Amino acid sequence: MLRTGRLAARLQRLDAYAKPLEDFSTRTLAGGILTVVAALAIAVLVGMELMAYGRSELVPTLAVDRERAEKMRISFDITLPRAPCIVLGIAVADTAGELQASAAKHVAKTRLSSDGRAVTNALEPDTAAPPATGPDGKPYCGSCYGGIAPEGGCCNTCAAVHEAYSRRGWAFTDPNSIEQCVREGYVRRMRAQAGEGCRMRGYIDVNKVAGTLRVSGGETVNTGGTLVHRSYEYLPDFDFSHVVNELAFGQALPGQKSPLAGVTKTAETANFRFQYFVKVVGSEVCFRNGTVARSNEYAATEFVKPSDPGLSLVYDISPMRVIYTEHSPSLGSLLTSICAIVGGISTVAGLVDALIFRTERALRRKRELGKQN
Repeated sequence: MLRTGRLAARLQRLDAYAKPLEDFSTRTLAGGILTVVAALAIAVLVGMELMAYGRSELVPTLAVDRERAEKMRISFDITLPRAPCIVLGIAVADTAGELQASAAKHVAKTRLSSDGRAVTNALEPDTAAPPATGPDGKPYCGSCYGGIAPEGGCCNTCAAVHEAYSRRGWAFTDPNSIEQCVREGYVRRMRAQAGEGCRMRGYIDVNKVAGTLRVSGGETVNTGGTLVHRSYEYLPDFDFSHVVNELAFGQALPGQKSPLAGVTKTAETANFRFQYFVKVVGSEVCFRNGTVARSNEYAATEFVKPSDPGLSLVYDISPMRVIYTEHSPSLGSLLTSICAIVGGISTVAGLVDALIFRTERALRRKRELGKQN
């Protein structure tokens, strides 16, 4: 018991928080108000810290992008109110030497009327079926007119002849001289869409290198390893006024915004080319549960010039990748913040209370001295 009493006495001498006697303490109105204000401030700030503790943030870091051999998907949704779907073609060329003269395989085109509404019969073909037999009485086999014939050797439709010409690298300049196109009313169907617009939605997979995606009126053919664009007299009038509803490179991440989404451009004349120069930066998000989501961010500038009409997307790939790591505050940092809030506000409130108390006491003494005199 003696040793326990000595230990307690020693610990009592180490007390850094000496308590004043109740008889020597004074309670004031200002002190009560400061106590309430300090308590409210502590409650609000501690509540904000607890809310922040439950949220996570993405901390970015830069790294060299080593995933350059993979493909990149360009997804888009573009409305062209003054360009009929039938005249529009999409081509892609990149610095790796890959040429896609017709890159609209995964792109859906919706015909739009002059007031912007979808044409209800947009998917109904207006074509005539090929005859069952030819002039010689044998099963009909349409000529490809010098183009590279398909596997069956016959071009029974105007589209088949057009594809045969494209494989040969020839221009489809005179469909009125092709029996299949005359039978199907190819030129008539084209001109019937005059005054219409088009909405293009879909995606194109490209190499992850610099390149150009071009939307043109007419057709683009691969001639000797070079993409050549041609426009024909039988096409209806059009220009490339447009609205970019959405444009993304790769999978869109939650909260990611497209810099070009909502951009609207109007061509002053038919011969206007719109160009967008895009810098693409790879990005990935590493979540706390171990999953990783990869995408791309981009910045864009635009340029308009009087030229052959069209819409071009010139993209370049950055050698860097932005890696976002999901991070949330630790329990230790939360407790440290709470201690700092409580201690800091209590100290400041104590200093302010002492200043007010001393000021009031000094003023009271002066008033008392003035009454005595």
